[in-house]
Amino acid sequence: MITGVETQWVAIRALFEGAALTPENLSEASGYKLATVRRVARQQGWRSGFAARLASGELPDQEARLRLLLDGAISRAEAAEREGRSDKTLIDAISAIMRTLEKIGEITRGESSAKENQIKRDADMADALRRIDERIVELARDYARQLDAAGSGAGESRASLR
Repeated sequence: MITGVETQWVAIRALFEGAALTPENLSEASGYKLATVRRVARQQGWRSGFAARLASGELPDQEARLRLLLDGAISRAEAAEREGRSDKTLIDAISAIMRTLEKIGEITRGESSAKENQIKRDADMADALRRIDERIVELARDYARQLDAAGSGAGESRASLR
């Protein structure tokens, strides 16, 4: 049988190892009633670590938020396992979050791949335009030589071209 003190130490360890700092976990770790923790948090305007990081811009995207959520869920599942209980709902949530992160990874890789392909197409287009430009210059020089050769004997033709 687990005593109140043992429950507190389990909760303290879970928090130390990265469990979510929820009012429930803080209540277990501190020994205060859940209602007391919630009341004090509300009165003093406590913000969760997640909310503070989100507000500061440390979590700029959904992927980072999901990774943080996944980490907390895994910590809670590990704590439950240490206590000899299993939470199927939590395990299902972990599985769903992992699948979502995998999808985000696939989409992100797809976007970066599309960017790489666009860069390659742009480079190919730039190369083709450079070759066209070189060919235009080459043709213009040939035409200028032809005009010069044709106009060598007729000074007035060359003058009219100017």
